[in-house]
Amino acid sequence: MSELKLQQCRLDGRYDVLDCLGRGSYSEVYMARDAAASGGSPHTVVIKALNTSLQGESDPELERTLIENFRNEAIALDRVRHPNIISRLGHGTAIDLQARTFHYLVLEYLSGGDMQALCRARPLQLEGALFYLEQLCAGLEHAHKNGVIHRDIKPQNLLLTADQHIVKIADFGVAKIEAAEGAITRVGTDVYAAPEHHPLAQTGPLDTASLTHRVALLTPAADVYSLAKTFYMLLAGEAPRRFSRKPITTLPPALARESWAEPMLRVLERATSTNPEKRYQTVGEFWREMKDATLPQTRLLREPTEPNGSPKTDAGGGGATMTPPPPAPTFERPVKKSDDSARHRIVVPFSPHAPAAVARVAKREPPVSKSRRDVAQQATPAPSHPARESHLSPRLRNWLVALFLIVAFAAMLYATHKYVTNLRSGTAASRSVSAGNTSALIGRELVTTIDVNLRDGPSRNTPSIGVAEKGSRVKVLQIIGRWYQVSVLEHGRAKEDPDSADAGWAHSQNLKAL
Repeated sequence: MSELKLQQCRLDGRYDVLDCLGRGSYSEVYMARDAAASGGSPHTVVIKALNTSLQGESDPELERTLIENFRNEAIALDRVRHPNIISRLGHGTAIDLQARTFHYLVLEYLSGGDMQALCRARPLQLEGALFYLEQLCAGLEHAHKNGVIHRDIKPQNLLLTADQHIVKIADFGVAKIEAAEGAITRVGTDVYAAPEHHPLAQTGPLDTASLTHRVALLTPAADVYSLAKTFYMLLAGEAPRRFSRKPITTLPPALARESWAEPMLRVLERATSTNPEKRYQTVGEFWREMKDATLPQTRLLREPTEPNGSPKTDAGGGGATMTPPPPAPTFERPVKKSDDSARHRIVVPFSPHAPAAVARVAKREPPVSKSRRDVAQQATPAPSHPARESHLSPRLRNWLVALFLIVAFAAMLYATHKYVTNLRSGTAASRSVSAGNTSALIGRELVTTIDVNLRDGPSRNTPSIGVAEKGSRVKVLQIIGRWYQVSVLEHGRAKEDPDSADAGWAHSQNLKAL
């Protein structure tokens, strides 16, 4: 093994190499400080140096292949710039302290470690695994739209920011650019690689009958396969070695007891099918199916019943049953018995000016003879003045109705105005928090209304660790009272301090819905 001599030296008059972060088969990774960084450029960077002699003397053919892969990684990273893909900041060729020529890439420094180390210490809960999966799907879908297939998705190649809230895809050394061209090469990692480019797959005898068939091409389904097995590792905390080159058909016992286990297993089994055409063909389709499969299960509104139709009793044998529902309403008129001799009442309009005959009918009085009627009329004195009308005039009534409608319409407009104003200012989100409905806000995306200081804890007394500029798009991770723990997905403008944190606590009054 012949290592490069780069520690405590300045590379190309700009990068001060501080420490060696690790070594792979044919590359070495160093942490360095960019002495020429200015503006929003990061001061701490990563130097990935190609060392073709790291495993001993290499033959010219292998060296050409390694250099071509290194160049391929630089091209791929330039094509797929995305918040969830590691950024390439530069490249070059230099000579180490032993006068050996090597090629290098300057990459973004991510100090939060990789997903492998994070999940080995403690497997993620479903919400956390989906939080990272959504970011990975966004980055991979962007790469696929730009003609780049990664081919080596695995937890070790998924790096985290310092606060471990943002994950970025790294190591595009074996990525396939313009996948429709050229034959499929055997690359990847044994546990996570799709069968169509698995490194341990054996080449079978030549089948001349297949020469007339369409040649199989590498598709985004290869990354879907690796992503599904990576998601298994995030939840289980262990690599899916027993499913190498096979679909995932079972879950660990701790996961199999969850309500979402069965629908999620169906999604994983399809995504890891050995036949690429039977998998999800896009990362977006895989994400939508996984999100739907892990939604909370619906619950019955009514208790199940016994076969005879009666409500089930409780398991304890106490005999408690459900309260029967009220009878359904009916519009049928009750049928009177044939022997019902009760007479129906007749209701007619009546006023002081109505004829006496109508009054008698309303009171159900028996008819009287003409002589008796004349006597009654003579005995009843005539009214000295007409009865006073108690009802309003039709014109005044119409004005009152119109006034009522105008007031009601104005009140409706004012209520709509207040609702829209509260929605824009984030008051609706604060009310849901005060009512205890905080779980509905976790995972939602909001936007800052001013420059918001991101604090180390849910209080104004805690120190500020970063800034979310006005118009920044953030995602809610946790809620305590009226303080939201958020992760900045997209800054409203360039960061003034590139080393400041992109996650912290912000007050809800400075956030609003998108």
